Amino acid sequence: MHQRAVEAAHRGGVAMTNAHLLEMDAILSAPGFFDFLGDLDCDRALDSRDAEPFDAQWMASFDEVDGDPGAAVDRPAVSTLREKAFKLAFGASGNADVAACVSDDIDLIARSRLSGRSDGWSTHFLWNAYRSGRFPC
Repeated sequence: MHQRAVEAAHRGGVAMTNAHLLEMDAILSAPGFFDFLGDLDCDRALDSRDAEPFDAQWMASFDEVDGDPGAAVDRPAVSTLREKAFKLAFGASGNADVAACVSDDIDLIARSRLSGRSDGWSTHFLWNAYRSGRFPC
């Protein structure tokens, strides 16, 4: 098991060393993780994300980590997770806007966890939604 985690962590030529990022990579890489997006009413879900309170909460969480030096640690690994999430979400949903939201969410979750905010909204709401097979909106 450890060997597979190490191999997964080196995908894309980027070595992930942070435990939070390694965990996220393993979860995102699970076969079928984003399959729930295939049944998503994309227009309705995207409209819901643009409305209150979701939009305000997402921006507040973004503002908390934006500029935090901890959030900038391991930036190449976060970019790799973001790209992986986009590709997998697009493959499952066929919708570039949904895939972009997923990618943005994964970026926010990863940077929040890197900055020590693993108990904040991005983890409790966004990450838990994905892990439960729901698109957060």
